[in-house]
Amino acid sequence: MENIIEKARQFKYNSLEYVDIRDIDKSKVLISTSSCIFLYQNADVQRELYWNSKSSNNIQLFWAADSKRSYLDGLKDTIEHIRKNESNTKKIYLEFVPENFLENMYKLNFSMVSEWVDFWNSDLFFQNTYIYKYKANIRPLMDNEIKIASDITKSCKGYSRGFTGQSEENIEDWFKTENSQLFAANVDGNIIGLCFVILYGFDSDKGTVLWIRELAVTPNYQSKGIGRQLIIHGIGWGKENGAKRSFLACDAENYNAINLYESLNYKRKDGRGQINMELSLF
Repeated sequence: MENIIEKARQFKYNSLEYVDIRDIDKSKVLISTSSCIFLYQNADVQRELYWNSKSSNNIQLFWAADSKRSYLDGLKDTIEHIRKNESNTKKIYLEFVPENFLENMYKLNFSMVSEWVDFWNSDLFFQNTYIYKYKANIRPLMDNEIKIASDITKSCKGYSRGFTGQSEENIEDWFKTENSQLFAANVDGNIIGLCFVILYGFDSDKGTVLWIRELAVTPNYQSKGIGRQLIIHGIGWGKENGAKRSFLACDAENYNAINLYESLNYKRKDGRGQINMELSLF
């Protein structure tokens, strides 16, 4: 699979650029030509999939192409193959659809699942004038609290397009991620929020980046300042560890989250975000 990823990165259009080899190591390579690559994988072996269900009978595609035409031809062949050989499949999901492909995708009956747009805080500056209804105790998550953290993320399913929460396996992997930290928000002795942050870009001329990778607050405590406290704490940790700027992404229609991020001096990147789509086969 390493060769497939390396080959894919040479194409003009590519959904494999940020994929870890572990995420596709059980994928089936259906097409690998000089003009396009298509892999597919069942949901029950995908580590972090939109549906997040081992019995969903859904498939995720990974792809690369040198043109719109080769992408569409490869996609049609892949869909036909899945229809014939994966008869129980309910939906097909794929990510990083280019904006200029959307009209063709809609004609193929694909619908948009989510659009992840990027936000940057270029100097980690913000004005914190918010009056908190609940003052949370923010601390590092402990390894015996993984299930609680997973349950919190899953409780937020549906509050943002494409978000279904994280498995215990994913959160356990986060503990092993270098230059990262998991923070828990406690109120009245209960964990009610989670924030995962990670540092990268240490050699960048613009400075080390703090990535707000995940933010989740149990629904009963949303819109009460818990998420804000988690992010501010994460930013403080990042600055203490050399971060000069920060990045995060959220769905373009998650307006509550966008209002929060903009109030903390995050600026939306121009243009469209990461467009993710699905096709229902039934």
